[in-house]
Amino acid sequence: MSSKFLFIFSFIFFLVSDCVFSQNKKKAVKFYTEGNNFFKVGDFESAINFYLKSYKVDPNFCSAIFKLGLSYKKINKLGDFKKWFLRYTNLKCSENIDEVNYNLGEFFFMSGEILKSKEFFLQVEDTLKYISYPKYLNHINYNLYKDLPDLISYDYKSAISDSYLQYSPQYDVISEELYYTKRKGNNLFDDEDISSFSVIDNTILLNSSVSFLNTENNEGSPTISDNGRLLIYTSCEMNFKKNSCDLYYLEKRGNSWTEPMKMSENINSDYWDSQPFLYGDMLFFVSNRPGGTGGRDIYFTKKSGGEWANAVNYEEVNSSYEEVSPFIREGILYFSSNRINSFGGFDLFLLDGLESKNKIVLNLGSSINSHLDESSIYLTDDLIFYTSEDKLNQNIKSQIIVGRLSKKYQSKNEYTVVEAFDLISSKELSGNILARNSSLEINFKTSTPIDNNYLKNSFAVLDADGYIPKVISLDERDTISIYLTPFKDNIILENIYFDFDNYILNDLSKKYIEVIFDWLIDNQIKQILISGHTDNIGTQEYNKILSEKRAKSVYEYLVSLSNKKLKISYRGYGSSKPLKVGYDGPKNRRIEFTIIH
Repeated sequence: MSSKFLFIFSFIFFLVSDCVFSQNKKKAVKFYTEGNNFFKVGDFESAINFYLKSYKVDPNFCSAIFKLGLSYKKINKLGDFKKWFLRYTNLKCSENIDEVNYNLGEFFFMSGEILKSKEFFLQVEDTLKYISYPKYLNHINYNLYKDLPDLISYDYKSAISDSYLQYSPQYDVISEELYYTKRKGNNLFDDEDISSFSVIDNTILLNSSVSFLNTENNEGSPTISDNGRLLIYTSCEMNFKKNSCDLYYLEKRGNSWTEPMKMSENINSDYWDSQPFLYGDMLFFVSNRPGGTGGRDIYFTKKSGGEWANAVNYEEVNSSYEEVSPFIREGILYFSSNRINSFGGFDLFLLDGLESKNKIVLNLGSSINSHLDESSIYLTDDLIFYTSEDKLNQNIKSQIIVGRLSKKYQSKNEYTVVEAFDLISSKELSGNILARNSSLEINFKTSTPIDNNYLKNSFAVLDADGYIPKVISLDERDTISIYLTPFKDNIILENIYFDFDNYILNDLSKKYIEVIFDWLIDNQIKQILISGHTDNIGTQEYNKILSEKRAKSVYEYLVSLSNKKLKISYRGYGSSKPLKVGYDGPKNRRIEFTIIH
């Protein structure tokens, strides 16, 4: 083949190739333009179909690849979003590279791949374009370099995840139910209701004792007073004009709740008022009303003479960011905030010294906080419940983690105040409190400050005339509020609840029996009947035998103490006498004393 012929052939091939390339480019642009028309009106599925056609014709068409990634993100197909945006970076596309790098940095952060997230964020050139850019870098540095002590740690037990969203855990000591708010979806009109969880049985309760509050409106965040007689919750009326949330209350009279009543204008506003928490005679809640420090702030009010005072912004804790989900235990305020010094979007913090002058805000640490959102918390003596939200999870957006505490936060306050109240009337009682440990016994009146040096490894007995004594463990807390039960012929031993299918007394139960024995002798009781009771799991015959064994174990220990000072008998009733009609919960596994003489 002559060089002249070869040149002519090459020239013709170049012209044909260039023509084909030009035609493909026009075709790719046409499909891309059609895709943009659908993208503009929010029909992202149709847009994706045309962008894919554009990409098939021209695999190097950066604009189509960018819009593919963006469209997949719009419909929450995040795996495809990541694939196309990574392809965009691999092709060295440049027009939208900052937006691609920022979105990938955000995605990998939310996925927990912190180093990979940092890699993409640092490639963003026009950082001023993205308002959250410095906040993400701060979160990244917190995760990688901040060595914070874990103020609380726990052993994982389970998680509540029966709905799309679940949050705002609130524990009722009386019923031993964990109330929480669940939402079916993330759309405006998705229903939001109050649900409950049995901590003992580790199961979702289909009908909670407050499920009657649920209506066609959105309800949530119930909080119950320590004596179980006052309940406050949130109800939101959702419509296109105004989404208004207000606080409502109801009281228990006898065994029945009153009708819900809207709280006064001293508390509610024309804005979003929600997430209440009762702490003694104080009510804490969250509002986005004008005049606050940030978007949503924590407010509080105090009850005096039967009326709630005007709500006040809690300035010591609120910041220019958002503070939500207040919970108070032992004088310590726990809350969630998206303030800048955190591991993720929302972290859990505490304010040490709710009732003292030395107020310190601390991050709870990485044993609880993470790159995810931790948005609410509730603690008991032994358990922790907190909400963890994963924005990338399309099936379960948030779940409530249930754990057993292995480390509790120790307050820096120097004194503890012990208060005693009537369980029914909430009237403050005066009586004797005996704090005991191996080397010390202290007698003092209620509401008296105790030097915390005396409280290590100690427990106390609260004794007021006409009331059944109560045993509590002591530790370094601002305030310990105790509710005593008025004395009648029957005494339910509160500190002796048996594990399932068990009748063995532990050391704490024995201490409590010793206290009750002393109280019986001091009150000149001469004859008692010990009755054992079980729940309704198992056959009647088996439950009767088990209840007799439980009663006998208490009987034998009490006999070892009494030295014939008491005439004692015992009997097992199985499951025939529940604590109350219709109740079949774990509190039926109990011991009762009946005073005969």
